[in-house]
Amino acid sequence: MRALAVLTFVSLTLAGGGPAVSQAPNMDQALRRARDVTPLPLTLARARAEWLESQADLPDGLDAADEIQSRIEALLIQAERDERMGGTILGGPPDLGRDCVVTGLQGCSSSIGGYLALGESRLLWQVQDGFTDEDGVSGGIVFIGDGGPARMGPTAPIAWSFDGARFEAPVLLSGPGFGAAAYIAVPGIRAGSGSGNADVLFRWDLTDTRRLTQIDTWSWRDSLANGLPEGLEIWQGVRFDWPDMRAFTPLWQDGDGHCCGTGGTAVLSFEIDGDQLVLSDISVRDAVIDNAISTPTEVFDYAARWAGCAHRGGAEAEIRRRPAAAGADRPGRRRRGSGCPLRP
Repeated sequence: MRALAVLTFVSLTLAGGGPAVSQAPNMDQALRRARDVTPLPLTLARARAEWLESQADLPDGLDAADEIQSRIEALLIQAERDERMGGTILGGPPDLGRDCVVTGLQGCSSSIGGYLALGESRLLWQVQDGFTDEDGVSGGIVFIGDGGPARMGPTAPIAWSFDGARFEAPVLLSGPGFGAAAYIAVPGIRAGSGSGNADVLFRWDLTDTRRLTQIDTWSWRDSLANGLPEGLEIWQGVRFDWPDMRAFTPLWQDGDGHCCGTGGTAVLSFEIDGDQLVLSDISVRDAVIDNAISTPTEVFDYAARWAGCAHRGGAEAEIRRRPAAAGADRPGRRRRGSGCPLRP
């Protein structure tokens, strides 16, 4: 009953009904303000859905009104940052050095920057590192494109993300496998032991190079259960190989620790359908095969020698069968050239 009561309270608050009607404009305005300026509208919609779901089963001791107010404040902080980022016009193409050109992070520095080019289109990018009061240590990626119709060069931020702990250099995806479209993928991970994915993917509109449209990179997980063998799951982030549109991941099964999956590995293949990344194929490799591939050949050589020697009575028997020679090893040690390892 508590879960139902909390969900009803949240719904009434968002809809502007019931005793919390005074909260409704604040939530609506905060959400609308954040939506109007974010370069990641799909991420915003996902975060809203997850927040609503979390409110449906609020633990005892947490007040629904406080949770709503905290969500409003988080939306306003995000909106203020994105308004500032989107309203920045630089005096000219920036110098992509250690200093952050424009950022949503505190204590910001840049480890790498560069540009992407396709035809006559050019887009600058900068990977950033810093922190926020809300999330602690954070990473960022900022794209800088044309600042206006005059197209005087890259002078304005046109897309960004600060939703990961670390980002890597973006990858341009174009060519026969992508039709007439071009995409930009940014590898990223979230903080925590699970190394959750913070990757972002955009479609680069070549008719208007100031526009990067976000692609959904997470809903493909909803179809995993239909492609994985029964009892195997993916518990952490996957490692994307964006140029080949694939990802690699260990597989977990009951009894595994969260750190280490023992159910083998999977290779995931993807396509882009509209504004969504779609899982097109799953190839599962058995754990036994994985262990065989990752085990050094010297281990197999040792095991083969040991098995052969054990069949003939061990290293000591092998030594006794061969005649003693001048300079032979002292008793109790493996004779040189016998090929049989002694037992520990």
